[in-house]
Amino acid sequence: QRATGASQGLSTFVGQNISFLNPEMKSPYSLRWNFGFQRAIASNTVLEMVYIGNHAVHLPVNLTQLNGIPRQYLSTLPARDQALITSLNASVPNPFQGLIASGTPAGATTTGAQLLARYPQFPLGYTNGGFTGSGGVLLQNSNVGSSYFHSLNVRVQRRVSRGLTVTGNFIWSRLMEQTTWLNDTDPQPEKRVSPFDRTLRGVAAVSYELPVGNGRLLNLHRRWAQTAFGGWLLNGIYTRQTGGAFAWIGTSSTTIGDYVYNGQALKFSPREVDKLAFNTTAFDTNTANQFAYHVRTFGTTFSSLRGDGIHELNASLLKRFEIREKSYFQLRFECFNVANRPTFQFPNLAPTNSGFGLITGQSNRSRSIQAGARLVF
Repeated sequence: QRATGASQGLSTFVGQNISFLNPEMKSPYSLRWNFGFQRAIASNTVLEMVYIGNHAVHLPVNLTQLNGIPRQYLSTLPARDQALITSLNASVPNPFQGLIASGTPAGATTTGAQLLARYPQFPLGYTNGGFTGSGGVLLQNSNVGSSYFHSLNVRVQRRVSRGLTVTGNFIWSRLMEQTTWLNDTDPQPEKRVSPFDRTLRGVAAVSYELPVGNGRLLNLHRRWAQTAFGGWLLNGIYTRQTGGAFAWIGTSSTTIGDYVYNGQALKFSPREVDKLAFNTTAFDTNTANQFAYHVRTFGTTFSSLRGDGIHELNASLLKRFEIREKSYFQLRFECFNVANRPTFQFPNLAPTNSGFGLITGQSNRSRSIQAGARLVF
């Protein structure tokens, strides 16, 4: 089919990188289902359990490389295939000489790898270390992605009893996705645990009206004492959550780098900041030994390899001063990350980087305290 409005027809943009939107875009949709029950298990106490499922279809895949080298010409060896790399990078006569004025392939010679591309008149999209999002012929938003989500949700709530309210929530879930390519020659996107998956999450919330004031355990008879010390409300929220699976993509989000992995146990520790967080000897980190023109089999995420999880307590203390029927003044003090516990970032996952395997940052805020006042009228 001739390119609309282009005098060169099928020769339009030869020798240039091309990126285009999916011309047959489909609308993504989700199939959702859930069932559960709620039951009173004691006086003022309610138990609720719900299962939630979701299957997303026709999800857009950000980039799909259409101009890679066919799979049969790529290496599947467990180590760098230098003989293959040398042959593919060797100069050969360019059959497009004179047909392509500028770009790739142009000139008297080109490489064997370029001529093996699916569309050899356009730049090769397969580069050393994987396929790149900045070259070749790139299809944007291909609707071949999908995901599955399953979760068990449990909630226990004890209503106000002597000024105390307690709520506990627990979620056990799994999010699997197919929204990225491991290799541009794969028949479908990689099926992996999503980096957004948080398998276990528990939240406990407590609200307690301090027993100080008129008619309470510590009765205050003087008005000034009641105003100053009575009616305070203490709140606390404790969150515990597993970390996310980190993505083994090398050095960039657009160029998925391969890993020369020898099969040793990684022995990862998400809170090891004084030395290497995992066994880096399981990888060949020598730049000269890295894969090229290779079919990657090392996945981009693993459920057993996750970053540091959330383990945090937040608290607040507030008091409401009634002014009129619909007017009041509120004073509050809040403390975030009471225990000042750091949540560490993912380790460096670039195999040829000097910091490979090191955790060097914190992803949450250190302890912070703030005070506030609000007038409602």
